[in-house]
Amino acid sequence: MLTHETTEKGNATILRFSGSLDALTVPEVRPAVDRLIERGGIKVVVDMSAVTTIDSSGVALIISLFKRLGAQKGVVRVAGVAGQPKEIFYFLRLEQALALFPSVDEALKGF
Repeated sequence: MLTHETTEKGNATILRFSGSLDALTVPEVRPAVDRLIERGGIKVVVDMSAVTTIDSSGVALIISLFKRLGAQKGVVRVAGVAGQPKEIFYFLRLEQALALFPSVDEALKGF
């Protein structure tokens, strides 16, 4: 199961996921991610502090958001990655491509 919510804080959008970000749940949240991309060059913080597990579909969703917004001069930062998702991110060396922050507040600094 996965829940998500989008909030605005300052000049950034926070996309918070909670639960498992996997092949079963990604189709549920893809429309919300697509709406963010349609807004164009915005600043997004993906809050993953409540994500318990992630698979290749979840990783692909995050990478797609990063690449598509980046092409529009947008910025994506990822916050709160821990546990199994953190292991996957580091195994795939995503910390070299994505801006990872320990918390949403840290990710918002400098926006």
